[in-house]
Amino acid sequence: MKIIAIICAKIIIFIGKIVNKGSSMPGKIALKIDKNLVKKLKTPKKIIAVTGSSGKGSTSSMLAYVYRQMGYRVVHNSSGANLKAGITTMLLENCTLTGKVKGDVIIYEVDERFAKFIFQDLTPQYVIVTNITRDQPPRQGDFDLVYAEIKKALPAGTHLILNGDDPYLLKFNLNNEYQTTYYTLDKTEYSYENSKFKNLNLIYCPKCNTKLEYEYYHFETLGKYNCPNCDFTHPETKYHITNIDYENFEMTVDNEYKIKLQYDLLYCVYNTMAVYTTACLLGLEPKKVCEYISQMHPNSKMYNSYKYKNSEVYILNNKNENSTTFNQSLLFTERFNGSKTVLIGWKEISRRYNFDDLSWLYDIDFEILKNSDVEQIICVGPQSYDIGTRIKIAGFEKTKIKIFDTLNEAKEFMDTYNSKYIFAIVNFDYVEPFKTTFLKEEETKWK
Repeated sequence: MKIIAIICAKIIIFIGKIVNKGSSMPGKIALKIDKNLVKKLKTPKKIIAVTGSSGKGSTSSMLAYVYRQMGYRVVHNSSGANLKAGITTMLLENCTLTGKVKGDVIIYEVDERFAKFIFQDLTPQYVIVTNITRDQPPRQGDFDLVYAEIKKALPAGTHLILNGDDPYLLKFNLNNEYQTTYYTLDKTEYSYENSKFKNLNLIYCPKCNTKLEYEYYHFETLGKYNCPNCDFTHPETKYHITNIDYENFEMTVDNEYKIKLQYDLLYCVYNTMAVYTTACLLGLEPKKVCEYISQMHPNSKMYNSYKYKNSEVYILNNKNENSTTFNQSLLFTERFNGSKTVLIGWKEISRRYNFDDLSWLYDIDFEILKNSDVEQIICVGPQSYDIGTRIKIAGFEKTKIKIFDTLNEAKEFMDTYNSKYIFAIVNFDYVEPFKTTFLKEEETKWK
């Protein structure tokens, strides 16, 4: 059955490449033929999984790139298919007819709720958990549920790689069940002393329920914390970022190594540090790791900036139904001094289901923009009035809130203004339409 399943999958993969489809279907059919197929494959000894609410695709892609540049044969689900069928397709595309996976290392991103179905068959030695946040409420429910699902999925002997600045992630190893390596960010000029956000995942100690104290914050609950009542505290680690220079898209690691950032956003800093930490932990040369990460070109679907007339435009791709990604964009917007126009919108809330749930809009702290030189907020798309209502509740004057059905209508209005900055905080389905709408002008130049 194993060989039949592999042959059928390879035929479907071949056809899929011709028609440019099929990242999950080959694996789905192969598993129907042999539900235990993945267990029967001969895999390399080094297997690294990346999971979490957001950032797993960027992190796994960056790590796979570093390994390839180092000369390793890497098996990676680069298509982003991160459920069991998609990961099975990844393995079958890279295996022989007898089931030997041809690679030195497997690096795969896995959906946080589906790890329990995959780790039992494709057991990782190392697991990076990028974060756990409020995300996709109709599907995920509560973030504590997501944590419990990942925790339940972790195999014995797993080596965890976690962001030590996130007190919520320390819950994974409160009882010292796993070997754990942390990475952290030192205090920088962008850190702040008083919390700027209200809707937070964890503000009380997970051990004794005492309110955590912070020396400084980087973002939401990320920062240097400790419990005044017990031994729960920010971990010390040799893997730490000692400086960020957003102006030059650069960060410094361990006071020694410079890494060029793809984007001048905090999530990119942490994703990059997760890759650096994992690669160095597994024995790759730090200097080379930094060199190869610095070579990577930014993904324009995630972030881009350009000059439009007299305005600097920033397109920030945000994951709908995830307040943390929006809050990072708001914190980014707050960094700039000068008049601002902020555009928010999307075509659809989710491609996974038909629920028009907008509860997550009220987890986003739009209030932090009130004192940030914002002249107007443009709400656009099918839920433009819902967005506008949330902005009004955040305390903005009605005269600053503009509602439009389409990007073209929004552009006509925005052309009558001359803000120093334009921030398009949009879901991925509006990234290309926004660029197309504004790039019609000959004077537009990409940075």
